[in-house]
Amino acid sequence: MDGNKNSFKELAEEQEKEFYGNVEKVKKSIDSNLSGLSFITNVIDIYFARFASYMASMTSGKSSKKEDKEEQ
Repeated sequence: MDGNKNSFKELAEEQEKEFYGNVEKVKKSIDSNLSGLSFITNVIDIYFARFASYMASMTSGKSSKKEDKEEQ
């Protein structure tokens, strides 16, 4: 051979560079989506538990000790 690169090898190298560039973009996108999803699930976990506790106390019909003292 005369030292020139094969055009198919050049094409493969270009595609490889493009692929690795896109891998980094996809990784960053996935990381940001997961962090956003993690934040949302943390908020739901905290407030849903409190809301469920609040609803249970509202529907149980039991009054708190503070309310019992006020009634007497």
